[in-house]
Amino acid sequence: MKRFLSGLAVGLFLAAIAWSYSAYFHVPISLVQGIIGSSLLAIFCGIIATIGGLDKLMDNIPHF
Repeated sequence: MKRFLSGLAVGLFLAAIAWSYSAYFHVPISLVQGIIGSSLLAIFCGIIATIGGLDKLMDNIPHF
């Protein structure tokens, strides 16, 4: 569950970046399309994090 939630958070972060770039480049994305796309991306990243080793990758990031 922890892996899935961390992947979900990463997916939502990536979706927020993509949505902000679409606003920057004046490409209108409707609210419904943005919510559905963000949800699908977050769930996909959560599944990848659950199957893969995202926590091992996060453990290798140096702590300050």
